Amino acid sequence: MAVGWTPLDEQLEGLQGLDTLTASIVVATSAVFLALLLRRKPDPPSTGSKKTVGGTSPVETSSLAGSTPAGSRSSGDLGFDSGDPCLEGTIFPSTGLLRANCEPVEFENDNCTGFFVTIHRPTFNKALDKSAEYPYGDHMKGRKRLWELRLQVKFKEPVNDSLLIGIELEEYVPLNSAAQKLMALTVAALRRVAGNDLYHSIGDDPSKGSGPHEKPVFMMPLWACDQIVVTPEGEKAPSLNDPQFCNYGELRTADRKAFIKTASDLEFQPGPTYTFCIWGISQFLDCIKWEVQKVIPFKSIDFNVFCGNPPVQIVFYTLRPPSTKGDNRHLQSRKNYYFRFALWSSEKRPSASKMRELIPSANMVASLAAAAAHDARAACRKTGVLASTFGCCTGSR
Repeated sequence: MAVGWTPLDEQLEGLQGLDTLTASIVVATSAVFLALLLRRKPDPPSTGSKKTVGGTSPVETSSLAGSTPAGSRSSGDLGFDSGDPCLEGTIFPSTGLLRANCEPVEFENDNCTGFFVTIHRPTFNKALDKSAEYPYGDHMKGRKRLWELRLQVKFKEPVNDSLLIGIELEEYVPLNSAAQKLMALTVAALRRVAGNDLYHSIGDDPSKGSGPHEKPVFMMPLWACDQIVVTPEGEKAPSLNDPQFCNYGELRTADRKAFIKTASDLEFQPGPTYTFCIWGISQFLDCIKWEVQKVIPFKSIDFNVFCGNPPVQIVFYTLRPPSTKGDNRHLQSRKNYYFRFALWSSEKRPSASKMRELIPSANMVASLAAAAAHDARAACRKTGVLASTFGCCTGSR
């Protein structure tokens, strides 16, 4: 039986006979205790443990015990303090609800295996951001980027077509003339960072013709990544939470021309470990506030103007040749996915039905508990009762 998803505000609406403060305490109590019951995890692997990842070569996995970078505070499973707004999401196939600024998570799909982690500035709290007293804060301090995506993969088969990276929406979103102008400005800003070789489409309107239809996409060549690390087979790949991660591999900012050539010449084969890092376009996209920034002076744009509703997907895929000559659309029948990550803000989650679709029932119980506890802590933080009422079970661990 699938477990439903009920956001905190809907739970509070159901407690019509109680004032807001009392209702928050009631919901927080149930959510926190449910989270505590499901929070216990098996012991983490010891440092330096070996595991076969996507082939016959043993590659050292990320050490998850004590993985928070030096100089940063630990904040449990939630990335920031419990109740803080955060970037959330799930990988395809789902491994459960994920949050930014936590430990790298392992994944596997038909084409590759690997690890993934997201890092996001606490843009909701300028003082916290300035202090750098949050996981990965030392790394983000002094840098302009708002977020960073780190993906490490081992391919199961040779990749024979060009690997593309970018953003994909799940369905066509009608745009009025004003929204179209905002979209054009946003794409122009992203193009200045990612280059002119990107592919952008608002997708096909299913009401104006028969399929197949193209989904809205913003795709870039692999050289639009900002950092690439290639680790030969048999050698230790860098952990995604390594405090020295920024010093590995090649950076696009160091020598753009040389980086583009290196990335374009890469041949992806089983055996080596490939690590990609993306942050260049992040200066325009605040995923926690769910806003496009710096496109219009002194004004932000709600993500939902362009995407309709969350989530937004980060995707890596190749394209098969078109079945019709001259049809260069990125149709679903042409796509071969190597990685998909659906993301949203904890402040603007997908609908209950979409959450059940994204996260299967096997992972939904723990995800429900984590999200409900997060919402409860956020509500209690706003009413000022969290520290005194639930301090015993919400502190750092």
